[in-house]
Amino acid sequence: MTINLAPMQRENMTARIYREIKQKIMMGELRPGDTITLRSITDTLGVSQTPVREALLQLVSERALALSPGKSVKVPELTVAQLQELRSIRLELECFAARRAVPHATPALIAELRRIHASLMDSRRQQLMAPVLARNFDFHFALYSAAQMPHLLSMIENLWVQTASYLSYLYTPPFPVLPNGHPHEGIIAALEAGDTEAVVREIRRDIEGHGEFLIRYLTEHGLVK
Repeated sequence: MTINLAPMQRENMTARIYREIKQKIMMGELRPGDTITLRSITDTLGVSQTPVREALLQLVSERALALSPGKSVKVPELTVAQLQELRSIRLELECFAARRAVPHATPALIAELRRIHASLMDSRRQQLMAPVLARNFDFHFALYSAAQMPHLLSMIENLWVQTASYLSYLYTPPFPVLPNGHPHEGIIAALEAGDTEAVVREIRRDIEGHGEFLIRYLTEHGLVK
C-alpha cells in the first residue's frame, strides 16, 4: 500500500515518519492486514531507508505494526480474544486515569471537552469517519492528560493504536446508533458535578459498550476470528 506523506521539513525525520504512520493507523487510513514497505515510504519521501526503518521498528516494538516477510510490515490482525484482552487492560488504565483527572477538571477543561464532543457529534451527523475518530481521541486524551501522569498517558495511547484500525470498520457509513445517549455527555455532566464515581462509571460504559458493539460487528462481518 502506498502512503502519501507531506514533504520532510527540518525536524527529525524518524520522529516525523513515526508520527504520520501512527496517525494513519489511528484515523483508519490503514486497516488490519495492510502492508507498508520500506520502498514505498523512501520513494515517496526521497529519504534514506535508515529513518524509515527506525520509525517502523519503533511502531513494531509498540505492537502498532507487525513484521512481515521481506522488507515490509503490516497492521496486525487481531483475534476476538486479543481485542477482549486489550479492552480489559484499557478499562483498568482509563478508569484509573479518569479518577485521577477529576480533581484537576477545571471549568476550562470541561468547556474544552464540551467543544470537542459537539464537534464529534456534528461529524457523526455528517457521517465523517476520520473527524469522528480524531475528536473521540481528543476528548479522551484531554481528560486523561488532566491526571498529570505522562507515563500512564503513553501506556493508554499505546493500547489505543493497537485497536484503532478496527474502529474504521465500525465507523463506515451508516454509523451505528448509540443506545442510551453518548457516554461523553454523562462524563461531562459528572465532571461538572464533581462526581468522581460517575465519571469512572461513564468511562467504563463507553469502553465496554463500544467494545461489545465493535466485537459483535467484526464477528458478524467475518473481520475477526
